[in-house]
Amino acid sequence: MIAIKKRSPVLLSFVIFSVSPLLMAAPNISSVVRISGTPDRLVISGSNFTDKSVASPLFHFDFENDAVSQTDYSTSTKEIRTNGTLTSETSPTNEGYVLRYRVVDDYRAIAIPKLEMTPPPDRLYVYFHRRYNFSIDDPETWGPRGLNLKVNRFWGQDGNNIYIGYQGTEGTRSGRIFAEYTASGGATWTGSNLPQVKDTWNQNEIIYQASDIDRENGRFDVIRNGNVASSTPHRMRTSSRPSKYSEFYFDQISNGVNDSKNLYIYYDNIYIDNAFNRVFLSNSDNLSDAKDKLIQVPTVWRNDKIEVILNTGNFKENEAFIYIVDANGIANEKGFKICDKDCPVPPSPPESIRAD
Repeated sequence: MIAIKKRSPVLLSFVIFSVSPLLMAAPNISSVVRISGTPDRLVISGSNFTDKSVASPLFHFDFENDAVSQTDYSTSTKEIRTNGTLTSETSPTNEGYVLRYRVVDDYRAIAIPKLEMTPPPDRLYVYFHRRYNFSIDDPETWGPRGLNLKVNRFWGQDGNNIYIGYQGTEGTRSGRIFAEYTASGGATWTGSNLPQVKDTWNQNEIIYQASDIDRENGRFDVIRNGNVASSTPHRMRTSSRPSKYSEFYFDQISNGVNDSKNLYIYYDNIYIDNAFNRVFLSNSDNLSDAKDKLIQVPTVWRNDKIEVILNTGNFKENEAFIYIVDANGIANEKGFKICDKDCPVPPSPPESIRAD
């Protein structure tokens, strides 16, 4: 009896240790097949991708082919018609069209109308590129009380919200994340990790998971250009304000702005989904170094097979690696080359437009 009592804890710990890694197994890619067409696709085979109930994202905007609304790959059926104009520009997703929005002195005016999510999701993954042609610390851009810029904001039905914001009078490093009405303390300051930057395209990601009521366990990770700017937990819901966030906004401006200065905000490649599952390309073969990411839009998602619309952006196809993030946010550590031999070569431009 004594021997059994001594061995029993050892056996128990061995069982827990054996099962746990299996439950958290990372996605494993065994093959990638390129299917030429309009558009080109990738078929990715392997294991541990975890299932996804709906393959495509909630919202996807790429602003190509004169599209000022979300693409047909969006599962949200209500048309979201953006404000602004399409202009040709080279963004991180390659040369093409982007949305250009001229800032006006009206707090209700925004480039992208509110994005509504019903039912309110437990989690969201947000990815997009953005550029400002102005700096908020320039007094000439301010209104009567400075320039209060909420660059991204989530709202719930009972008024609770969380935002990433800046105040022009406090400078470009005045960024803060604040769960208004529900935070257990003050704002989380991002400082030099997330400055407001002029004339630079930035790759932005937000990973959100709702908190429990009256608990500071909500996730609101903010990532810029592949670097984590903030990963502090937040209390997003309370007994008096229990709703989950159901609306998402870009660039709300309050306190006025000097719109005579021709202030513009540019957007490209917006991808928002109510799951952590995603596929992206990078020019690095190691996940920890894969800072430069290009999200691929999935059209099929199973535990052992994914199909995506291929978008290589500025990456050379023979130097691009593919990563899969599963439902738990776990990704393959080593990138899988999408093309090793016989890679497609872009056609040479006609003689008439070649640069000498």
